[in-house]
Amino acid sequence: MSSPSPPLARADNTSASPSGWTVDMHRYGPRVTLFDVRLADYHEYMFVALGDHSISITMLDTSNAYFREPQTFTFARPHDWDTDLPADEALIQVWQAVGVQR
Repeated sequence: MSSPSPPLARADNTSASPSGWTVDMHRYGPRVTLFDVRLADYHEYMFVALGDHSISITMLDTSNAYFREPQTFTFARPHDWDTDLPADEALIQVWQAVGVQR
């Protein structure tokens, strides 16, 4: 019997701020990242997939009882997109990119 293989996801880091929000960032290879973001009653997941020329971000706010649909944004990959940021800075990068698209 072989030993179980390691999980595909790696929890790169968890960031907790003094204000109480936490960001768990999991990377599934160099081009796929999942964020699990929490603050009090707010809880949202963000799935980010990077292509050579595009980026796709799917967001699902599980704490919103009125809008229970995921939102997906696909757009040209910004030339300055950084794939080596700590969790809190990577989350801000995602929020800024989505904010520009809205």
